[in-house]
Amino acid sequence: MTDSMRRRFSSGTVVIVALALIGCRTSPPDPGTTGGRIDPYRTTSADRASTDASMPALYEYSDVTAEALVRSLAELDEVKSATQPLVLELGGIENHTGTPTGDFELIQHRLRGAVRRSQIARKHFIFVESTARMDSELRRVDADGPDLTSRYPADRIYLLVGDFFESARGRTRRYYFEFQLLHLSTRRIIFNEPFDLAQR
Repeated sequence: MTDSMRRRFSSGTVVIVALALIGCRTSPPDPGTTGGRIDPYRTTSADRASTDASMPALYEYSDVTAEALVRSLAELDEVKSATQPLVLELGGIENHTGTPTGDFELIQHRLRGAVRRSQIARKHFIFVESTARMDSELRRVDADGPDLTSRYPADRIYLLVGDFFESARGRTRRYYFEFQLLHLSTRRIIFNEPFDLAQR
């Protein structure tokens, strides 16, 4: 190999090594654009480009809301003074926003699940499914059995319902969750709890 060839080879090697080092230092691509598993709480480029409610923000929001709801329920005088666990049915959460139905239902179920899993809530409440759904399942599973599932006294039953609202100003979104705990037989509103979220 001549001196000229050696110099060209050496220069090319330096360039290749430098490019390799630069490539190693390049930050990893956004998981939201490359496929694969991602942290559901991480905001991706797809989230930033969308005008819909941010899913990572709604995940965090549902977590905080569930925790605050449980604390509020446990502090109610009639809950603390009850001599036996009260029956809590998680009713509907009405969506009054532009958030797609599928996204909203996902958040609604996450929130309900978090409330049900709470050890504080389970200390004070028995969680039940709707009678319509369970009666239907009973007839499907045991056609020769009773027509109705077990009922609880109405004065022990409480219903947790909610509404979800949205206000939009350009790319800024403000969300408002409002929950009510209702006593089923008397229709009394035991508490009304608001939760706010804003994003842009």
